[in-house]
Amino acid sequence: MQLKMNPKASSFVPGGTQEGQHYDGLFLREPGQSQVSDDSRSRVKCRYFLRGQCLKDKLCPYLHERDREIQTSIQGATNIHKLPEREELTRANKGALVHFAAGALVTKISLPSDFSAVQISPLPRDSTRESLMALLRSHNLNIPSETDIQFTREAELSSALVKVEDPEFARAAGKKLGSQIAPRLNKNMEPIVTPIDMPLFSDSNSLRVDCKKLHVSWHRASRIVWLNFGSGEIAKRVNKKFKDGTYKILNQTVQCGNPTRGVKLTVCLTDVPASATESDVLKSIRNVHRPHNVELGNPTYSLDIETCSASIQSLFTSIGPLEWWELTPDITGKRIKASARFQNEDDAREAARTLDKSELSFNKKAKLTVQLVYTAKFKVPANIYEAIEPELKANIRGWKNSHLHFTAYENSDPPKWYRVLKIEGEGATNVAEAKNTITNIMSGMVAKEGSSVLWHQALRSNGTLLHRLRELGNQTGVVIARNRVKSQLRLYGSRKNCESCQIEIAGLLADDRYEHFNIDLGTNEFSWVLQGGLNRLQNEIEAEKVSFDITSTPKRVVVIGTVRDYETIIDILNNREVTPKKMNVSNEKDCVVCWNEAENPIETQCGHAYCLDCFENLCMSATTKEMVVQVSCVGESGRCGKTLGLPELQEHLSSAAFEELLEQSFASYMRLHPQVFQYCPSVDCGSFYRINSTPKMRTCPQCLVPVCTACHTQHGTMTCADYQDVSTGRYEALERVKREIGIKDCPKCKTPLEKIDGCNHMTCRCGAHICWVCLRTFEGAQLCYDHMNKEHGGIGFNYE
Repeated sequence: MQLKMNPKASSFVPGGTQEGQHYDGLFLREPGQSQVSDDSRSRVKCRYFLRGQCLKDKLCPYLHERDREIQTSIQGATNIHKLPEREELTRANKGALVHFAAGALVTKISLPSDFSAVQISPLPRDSTRESLMALLRSHNLNIPSETDIQFTREAELSSALVKVEDPEFARAAGKKLGSQIAPRLNKNMEPIVTPIDMPLFSDSNSLRVDCKKLHVSWHRASRIVWLNFGSGEIAKRVNKKFKDGTYKILNQTVQCGNPTRGVKLTVCLTDVPASATESDVLKSIRNVHRPHNVELGNPTYSLDIETCSASIQSLFTSIGPLEWWELTPDITGKRIKASARFQNEDDAREAARTLDKSELSFNKKAKLTVQLVYTAKFKVPANIYEAIEPELKANIRGWKNSHLHFTAYENSDPPKWYRVLKIEGEGATNVAEAKNTITNIMSGMVAKEGSSVLWHQALRSNGTLLHRLRELGNQTGVVIARNRVKSQLRLYGSRKNCESCQIEIAGLLADDRYEHFNIDLGTNEFSWVLQGGLNRLQNEIEAEKVSFDITSTPKRVVVIGTVRDYETIIDILNNREVTPKKMNVSNEKDCVVCWNEAENPIETQCGHAYCLDCFENLCMSATTKEMVVQVSCVGESGRCGKTLGLPELQEHLSSAAFEELLEQSFASYMRLHPQVFQYCPSVDCGSFYRINSTPKMRTCPQCLVPVCTACHTQHGTMTCADYQDVSTGRYEALERVKREIGIKDCPKCKTPLEKIDGCNHMTCRCGAHICWVCLRTFEGAQLCYDHMNKEHGGIGFNYE
């Protein structure tokens, strides 16, 4: 079980704190500095401080002091928030579920039409997964062992939601167990099946709202206290002091009723902490206001907080596995608060639905409160965070008014390059709006001149132009982020500064006349470049003009310079020496992509160093190749080839870059598998479907237009062949020929008929009697003759 950060921690943590210090929104204080207080809690050690996570610092009422034994046990607590790493991920895309594995490789695409789900009820209260599987198999329903089954338990009965990756399962289960077509009495309590639509849920991610966390609270144990007075004036004064909060019991505000007169003049206090003694009550009242005597009522319940917490936690674990459960150490409130996080979002929603307002086993007169918490997290480069921090701060007040909590903190590993932003609250709409606001702020603005994007091919290398661009950013107070894959620059900072910087960038790029040349390398040329040839090329012209692109296929030398520079490099390659004179030697700090000392270095698990920018470019370049996307290490001059796992990619990429990698990998997969999936033919729809060899009409869930999964057209009730004839013009041509030679189709069975001689009464092989003039059909020959004589003046014989 993992532990969590104190929910009472300050709601904003800027990145400017020094190492070993805490920020409480007002001032900095050394971690070991303790506070002096008359509060009894100041003698209790703060559990969050001992873990290195208390953000309240001087405002924390608990003791901030470590001893040697505890200090040893909390080493490494900085990663206490890190969730278990997952080797596989899923993402929802246009109603489908895309499965990703190591290297951002798409392994599977699941569509809602691939699944079917049923609700089975009623079932015995103590039904288990095994008993339900046995029930289904006893009716010859062979379902896989990994079938998704979720139970909902009521007072005496339960029901189960069963989802199977088989589109025919719901129909088969309905036939064999009995479909719930209409309400009916069931004396034998035999389970019946209700087919339902089952949406596909993806893993939460850094750019989407996550709702696996819950806020939980229940009433603290309390008691009633009666204060008896001999003087009505004193009773009124005490009553007023308790009501305005001047008098508190164990530092907690209590409810106070108006004085009542009976045998004694009595003031009744409610919501008094159950642990309060007569001495605690008297300590809260000044001596001049002391009552004649104090009467203590019985506590609402007698269990301690830890036991209550364990009892409530068991309710949650009976629904599904938890990532963590944590009590909030607040003894001043009237309610005990806790937080829980499920491993599965469906379980969290089920817990909120079934446990909120439920009765407490240890306090029958009180209810449990369970609220679903929506969370969105973002990972953003530290330099971009510093540029957008003022914009984020400007929104904090509004978020607080919407009961949202925003935090920003350093990413634990690696700490230098990223900040993690988190927004959470109990309102889905408010969190979604705040998430969109943060996303827009993080997007910055694309540098443009008019409608044209500002870009220069020389920016693909780390040369003079890039250096001048960064100097310009420092001068204007703008962070300029380069995206080599999209060939664009994004600007971060105030709107005024970005617009001013944009003008400067346009002038800077216009002054640079260099061109971009790619020179593909054959096997022998590639070997020559690795064994010292690159040094020869860089020595011949300016080193920054020549780079080696090891991520491309085929490998290539990139020249950013004049046509003369390009011709010089081509001449050297064509007349290269057979035996290399000097080896290209790199040390452990050199980036394996650009072969320079790594800038903002990151290191892969296989031990190779990258510039942060080069690593992102490596990942994105994998999506531009005409092959299945799978990001691999290019260390050791491309010989490493280790596939980079999803946790490693997610660790070293920003949230936006990681999600873009998955999105582009999916797009590449769709492009390379046209025989498996097709996009909806409606303009700007974007939905897709699985190709079916058997013609089958499928209503697109996005645009609601029926699409044939065999011929991929929208031909309504027509057959594929008929639509093909109509769309190609073959149908009209055939009809024209038939009219010319006098062929007509039977109105009943569409069989082509030709009249050679005789009257206008025609008989088709389907049995229809047809008037050849107007193609009206009759059940018998005489009826047809009567019609022709009446309507057409004869049966079609022309007598002289």
